[in-house]
Amino acid sequence: MIEYRKAALVESALLAKIRIDFLCEANDVSSEDEKNRLFDSNRQFISNSLADGSFISWVAVESGKIIATSGITFYTLPPNKKCPNGKVAYISNMFTYSHYRGQGIATKLFALSVEEATNAGCIKILLNATDMGKPIYEKFGFKDTKNDMAYYAL
Repeated sequence: MIEYRKAALVESALLAKIRIDFLCEANDVSSEDEKNRLFDSNRQFISNSLADGSFISWVAVESGKIIATSGITFYTLPPNKKCPNGKVAYISNMFTYSHYRGQGIATKLFALSVEEATNAGCIKILLNATDMGKPIYEKFGFKDTKNDMAYYAL
């Protein structure tokens, strides 16, 4: 039986490891140096953000093992017409290990994440979609936007 619950602070390193598994699959992260660097920075982010409440992770657990995750980062922007309170949630870390896919686990985690964000007063919810995840998000009413741009100062 699969249990759905919020991740605990003591699981920060495990959540970071699962995030690296996701990045290896979705973003072709393969070098050990890159994996180690990303693990350290993700562990620190997850630990700090779980502790201060700016990040929440829902997990699916079977037989004591996390088999799927989701994450929500909360932040505030200057209010505007479409988001008058400025509260924004960014959903990330949607990942299910391959042998558990196709069972509705990601859909359940996503529903819990959206509910968590709306209960926190977030009017605007953002995410980046993989091809695999896009149909799930569209079922919930998420749409592609045309006006977003990004700059990476690396």
